[in-house]
Amino acid sequence: MTTTLGTLDQRLRQKEMAVTLGRLGKKYLVLSGKGGVGKTTVAVNLAWLKAKAGYRVGLLDIDLHGPDLAGALYLGDSRITVDDGGHLVPMEAKENLWVLSVQNLLGRKEEAVMWRGPRKMRAIIQFIGETAWPELDYFFIDSPPGTGDESLTVIRNIPDLKALIVSTGHPMALSDVAKAMDCLKITGTDVFGLIDNLSSLICPECGKETPLYDLGGARDLAAQAGIPYLGSLPMDPSATIAADRAKVPLVEAAPGSPLTLKLTDLANKL
Repeated sequence: MTTTLGTLDQRLRQKEMAVTLGRLGKKYLVLSGKGGVGKTTVAVNLAWLKAKAGYRVGLLDIDLHGPDLAGALYLGDSRITVDDGGHLVPMEAKENLWVLSVQNLLGRKEEAVMWRGPRKMRAIIQFIGETAWPELDYFFIDSPPGTGDESLTVIRNIPDLKALIVSTGHPMALSDVAKAMDCLKITGTDVFGLIDNLSSLICPECGKETPLYDLGGARDLAAQAGIPYLGSLPMDPSATIAADRAKVPLVEAAPGSPLTLKLTDLANKL
């Protein structure tokens, strides 16, 4: 009897997952084998641009141990609610943009999430399939570094997923990103392309752009893997400072900045 009930419960969850996935639109996993390359910044600003353009967008944070998405959207004090059916209700960060992060389920922002594999996988499945996501055009998933349980859970449960790989030109980053790309190849995940982030520094005084790494490194890695190279994104201190002051993503705070223009071009490719 226990086995029968367990099997029935699993089938119901699978059915609910399939129904939910059917209304999430185009699905992108923003990932990298390396931490600190700007995955969250890319995910947040692409989602914001799409929502601002009138599309209905979902943004999910699956970095359970170091969730940064809520902070990047200045949603630190917002709380996620539960509807009458027991489903999580994503926060509406702006018109057309719904967000879910474990950070907004914790009692304190400093509270550590000390979950191991099975519990992490179960939580992510709940965040996707057992959450009251509305009908969406785009669904972006911000992932932690590496190729562990979090990203693999998403890859195994979303068959029409596309990967957006974020790297820098630093040799250590490129080495780790190559491992992530190998994981995507092994799992048969469709790769939309590779983004070379933090490729240069834009001087806040004169506007001059200075390369920070070998600009050919990320492009060469993409070519070797046979995946599209989506271009480079500069480090733009003026836009970042404007975002912190205005408490909005940088594409909203600095609409004319070189970084915003490049992110807008990237968003238009999706």
